[in-house]
Amino acid sequence: MNDDVVVLIFVLLVFAVWGFVLFRRWLYRTPDVKTPVAEGSRKPNDEVTELLADHGYEVTHGKWKVSITVRVDDKELGSQMFVDYFAKKGDGIYVVKVAKARKPLDLTVGSAIRERLLSYALLYEETAGVLYVDVAARQVHQIRFELEL
Repeated sequence: MNDDVVVLIFVLLVFAVWGFVLFRRWLYRTPDVKTPVAEGSRKPNDEVTELLADHGYEVTHGKWKVSITVRVDDKELGSQMFVDYFAKKGDGIYVVKVAKARKPLDLTVGSAIRERLLSYALLYEETAGVLYVDVAARQVHQIRFELEL
C-alpha cells in the first residue's frame, strides 16, 4: 500500500469518528429552554413581589404555565405545571412557589419538600433553586437540591 492511501484512510477515519461524536452529542443534547422574562409593564406588582424585594429578589416574570405530554404505552395524556413567579438575585434565577393555606408544606421533612418542589427545580437547567414564599408568615425559603448520581 502506498503512503498516500494510508494517510487518506487515516484522515477519513478521523472524520468519521469526529462526525459520529458530533451526531451523538446532537442526538442526546437537552433542549435549550430559557426561563421567561417579562417586559417592564408586564411584571407583577403584588404582596409576593414586595416580600421577595424585601428579601433582595427581583421578580422577572409572573405566573407561567408549562404544558406536559405524558406517554403511557401508546396513550398520550396531557398535564400542566404552574410556576407562580420567576425571581432573580445576583446571577441566580429561581422558580417561585407560593405557600397555600389549604396545602401546607412541612419544611422540616426532606421527602415532603422533594415530592412538592423537586420537579420545579429541575424544570429549567439554569435555575439556582426554588423559593418557597409564605406570605402569611412573611418568610421566603430558598431551597436547593443536590443530586448524587
